[in-house]
Amino acid sequence: MVMTTKGSFYIGTVCLERNRWGSRQPSFRVSDWLPRFRADGFDGIELWENHFLAADEAEQARLVEAAAPVAIYNSYAGFTDDGAELREKAAAAAARLRAGAVKYNLGADAARRDEYRRNLPAWAEQLPPACRLLCECHQGTVVERVEDAVAFFADLDPARFGVIVHVPGNSDGLEGWFSAFGARTAHLHVQMQSPETDPAVPANRERLAARFAAVKAYGFEGSATIEFTRGIGREEKIEALYANARRDLAYCREQLTQC
Repeated sequence: MVMTTKGSFYIGTVCLERNRWGSRQPSFRVSDWLPRFRADGFDGIELWENHFLAADEAEQARLVEAAAPVAIYNSYAGFTDDGAELREKAAAAAARLRAGAVKYNLGADAARRDEYRRNLPAWAEQLPPACRLLCECHQGTVVERVEDAVAFFADLDPARFGVIVHVPGNSDGLEGWFSAFGARTAHLHVQMQSPETDPAVPANRERLAARFAAVKAYGFEGSATIEFTRGIGREEKIEALYANARRDLAYCREQLTQC
């Protein structure tokens, strides 16, 4: 099982998937890319669920039999009572892939908060004991505000239930998450898809460096995924996206691991 640890940098396969928001059908086989990911310095992958669930049996077998490349299984299973079948399917996939963590999102309906809260620990029981649950506290969900997230996770084990923070983001916004959650802030989703976040542009570097320095200053001890990069939502050429993701990897490794 691949563990999400400090200094580990992953490629999100959703970053390279042109159909992530459209048909949601895979446009490439992740297994074909695994040697490149390793050779280019990625420590593993955050696997978009449809790159497994919508793949044929041969591709699923290649991913299962690979040398444990799946650090995080990226699930979109919901947490309403009627989502039990999809949660079970996601848990089974994460177990087959020996994923060190699962990424998930909660719903947007505040009236169903207790329903989400009841089903989350039940889902954890379906996952391998060593598999950590990482919540992407997204805008438009019941945990988009720090104070709401604090209340939601208050009595859940922080060693098992972590949260994901987006960077670069806004440095002021990061402070609230790190101050409230400390070590529960387990993972970063790096989203450098705008021209203003291109680390190759000298004019961007001071602002970017300040935001990554803020992450280090908060004592971040987790891992990071290159989730989105420049070109997403526009040309969607996989080689161009991957070239940008590699550039982002080099920059993030430099910023987050330097003394």
